[in-house]
Amino acid sequence: MLAITVALLALTVRVVGVQALAEGWQVLNVWTVLAALACGFIMTGAQALRWTMLLEHRGTAITWSRALADCYSSSLLNMVLPGGLGGDAARVAVYRHTGAKKWLSPLAAVGAERLSTTTLLFATATLCLIDVSGRLATTAAAVSVATLVISVWGMRGMDWRQSLTVWASSALGMAALFVLFLIAMAALGGPVVPVLAVVGLAAMSIPIGVGGWGVRELSVSLIAAGISVSMETAVTASTGYGLLATISTLPGTVTVWAAGTRRKQNPARSDSSANEQPQPD
Repeated sequence: MLAITVALLALTVRVVGVQALAEGWQVLNVWTVLAALACGFIMTGAQALRWTMLLEHRGTAITWSRALADCYSSSLLNMVLPGGLGGDAARVAVYRHTGAKKWLSPLAAVGAERLSTTTLLFATATLCLIDVSGRLATTAAAVSVATLVISVWGMRGMDWRQSLTVWASSALGMAALFVLFLIAMAALGGPVVPVLAVVGLAAMSIPIGVGGWGVRELSVSLIAAGISVSMETAVTASTGYGLLATISTLPGTVTVWAAGTRRKQNPARSDSSANEQPQPD
């Protein structure tokens, strides 16, 4: 997976030059860092709401604060581990002994939680790409339909109000990431192009490489001409967003450290904690 990221970034550099990537670092200042943390909190808070509801539907009740810690840890691990699924796998492992069907219950909850947002991202990308590339729009639509089917399967049996809340929280989380991408473009002084943000977000949700790096930059460079943006500008904006997205997950270092500390202090309790229902905070 790391090799894929390196290969995609190398290909991007070959096409647009290393300067386009390097200029993305100019996005960093106090205000953009604060914006990244704020957008990250909104996204992770919405994710925690979905995680709480989907786990409860599968027979495991946790508080929103615990879900928030789970999701911050998961986001950080997804960002830094190859494949972009390490944090999701960790959540499944932690709750593997809970629910009606043990491993399957948390797996279904994680799948529905993650893929509901992926569905909305690719559905939006489909609409944005219709006038840019019919082939890409069709591909995005196919991905959206596939993830929709899996998401609906994971939510089967839920009350329609609960399902609506899950989808609404997915939309909120996606909106937070979208706004952060627009902030990155504005901070870099280039054109603010919503289509670029949508395609970049959809591309980095594909679980290859590390943290979406490479696949995101290559994807936006491929559509740049179709939306009247230079490839260099697209790649710089994508790089800037990638840096802010990474910063948005940094609170996860605290939650991962706290979880590891608890496990070291009381390993017996940590091993059985997934079977216990946490008390409200």
